[in-house]
Amino acid sequence: MPTDPPPEELRLVVDLNRCQSYGQCVYAAPTVFRFHGEEALEYDYAPGPGTRREVERAAAACPVQAILLGRATEPAPLAPERAR
Repeated sequence: MPTDPPPEELRLVVDLNRCQSYGQCVYAAPTVFRFHGEEALEYDYAPGPGTRREVERAAAACPVQAILLGRATEPAPLAPERAR
């Protein structure tokens, strides 16, 4: 009898420069996203596997597509170096 592989861990990255604080992610996945103060978005960058559906809904609902989803086995995206 085959067994299902364990669910892959989810890696979450939000481009805070792109985020406009519309809050659709907070409504779609309140256990993962929240506002600190009036506009500063906070989020769990490694949410549990039980939140995958909520997080996918939140990413789809983001009007500026600032939420990126990946697997924990993928390397973290590198931020571009700033000009000196």
